[in-house]
Amino acid sequence: MVKQSGKFGALAEFRHQSQPQEEEGQTATAVLTAPAPPALRGRGRPAGKRSNPDFEPTNVLLRKRTKKLAGRILEDTEAGQDLSELIEDLLDKWISARA
Repeated sequence: MVKQSGKFGALAEFRHQSQPQEEEGQTATAVLTAPAPPALRGRGRPAGKRSNPDFEPTNVLLRKRTKKLAGRILEDTEAGQDLSELIEDLLDKWISARA
């Protein structure tokens, strides 16, 4: 056996060792198998606000205590509203009062 060198030498040597020895007059036939079809995926996660072109990321500075208390109240009410929705609602009301 000739030792293979290079990047895939060990792999070629392993493959050569694992193949059965052919007898004279017989040829080896390769068994081809089709690749397994990809598993069907579910719908996945719904698109979020980041992928919605109507929303734009904005930095807002809040006091830690204010943000923490608002987050806790939102979690306790189980209304399904997050902090960004609350801030948007409050800004909409403020804009309506000014218009």
